Amino acid sequence: MTPNPVMPKNMQIDFLKRIYKGTANFSWEHEVDSTLSLPENRIALSIKFPNGWFANEIEAKDVKNEAIKEYHDYLDYLLESAVLPEAREGMGPIFEKALSDYRYRMERNLERATLRKTITKLGEQLLEAKRMGKPQKDIIEEEKRKDIQEQERPKVRMTDDLKTRLKRLFEATYTKETGKSPSKFLSEFWTELESQIPLLSSEEEMKAAVIDLALEIVGREEARERLKKKELERPPPERPPKEAIIGLPPEEEEEKFFITAPPAAFPMYPEKPFKTELYPNRSLTASEIEDIWDVFTEAVYMCGKKPDRYYKEFNAWIENFLFDSWEQVKSNYQNLIDIICYEKKVVLVPRALPAEVLDELIHWITSIDTIEDFVDNKKIMRKPETIEDVIVKLEQMGKPGVPPSDVIAAVKRGWKEKAPNYVIVTKQYLEKLLGEPLE
Repeated sequence: MTPNPVMPKNMQIDFLKRIYKGTANFSWEHEVDSTLSLPENRIALSIKFPNGWFANEIEAKDVKNEAIKEYHDYLDYLLESAVLPEAREGMGPIFEKALSDYRYRMERNLERATLRKTITKLGEQLLEAKRMGKPQKDIIEEEKRKDIQEQERPKVRMTDDLKTRLKRLFEATYTKETGKSPSKFLSEFWTELESQIPLLSSEEEMKAAVIDLALEIVGREEARERLKKKELERPPPERPPKEAIIGLPPEEEEEKFFITAPPAAFPMYPEKPFKTELYPNRSLTASEIEDIWDVFTEAVYMCGKKPDRYYKEFNAWIENFLFDSWEQVKSNYQNLIDIICYEKKVVLVPRALPAEVLDELIHWITSIDTIEDFVDNKKIMRKPETIEDVIVKLEQMGKPGVPPSDVIAAVKRGWKEKAPNYVIVTKQYLEKLLGEPLE
């Protein structure tokens, strides 16, 4: 059988390092299997190292479903392209059995990962109980009671109709308390709706949680308004009258000088090297970006402007840029300050990737469902429909500045050279994407 195309191993390692929140130390090069897809590797690693791979059970199930969908698409392609039309009817049940076995294997692996995480948590509790002198039997009985209570709790299906009703309840509660529209807080509402509220066991609990969220936002905004009003109404401090001394002239008031405090110093050293055996450059770490943002904020305030208005420029020059040295970071930062504070014209030159690396990445993006989209507030994954979709995905993966002509050329080279990722891609789809015929 033709191999199922997967994301290159080095890209998988880079992505998994960014999402991993655990503390286990292991060799990424050894543990990540180059023959598995990204969702398959993520679930396999969560069995060996239980903590830090998923935010909650919902995210874990989404990853499992993504792996099953990729395998389903792969089997569909094989049935349509590698099997003769007169034999498809007989081969259909075989492919369905293969998909059923794969689905069972992924569900079983996810169950093993969940069980391993529970066992690890219980082991930590038993060690803590031993240290505190608490009987281990009590800890085990308490966990059993929790499991029984969790299983007995009725589950509510989060349908689109229920989401709409909860959204209307949130808007009505906020508007009733403040007389204003809650539109700027809807992102906070959707975050709660996707992460915490689905874990509740009844619709009544969900409604109560939505009302509590709306009232919490109302209280927070009212406190902020009171503080702002108090600051505006505060009278200026009164200057005490100078005491006159009879027989002597009044003392001359001492001249005062106000010296503006300099902005915070730019960090002297990076957290980790820029060039390694695998990567010639890298993006900045979260803490490096945070330190530079603090310095950037003070510097922009010093020149009389608001730094919040320059998120886009900061992301382009600092956060989303690939650097090969700390000196290049300092240079980009200084150019950014010159543009904002002194209105100098400096052109950002994006870092060019080696042609073979960029081609491989474009082939992967255009071969499977890599584009996130929302339909009725529900996230779905789809293939790129335009060259602009591919460019946006490249920017999200830290590869900005790729012109459309390079994307088109990479797709044509991949089709002509029969790139592995294009095994499951039809010629009609690529021609529609490019807007021109392929050879």
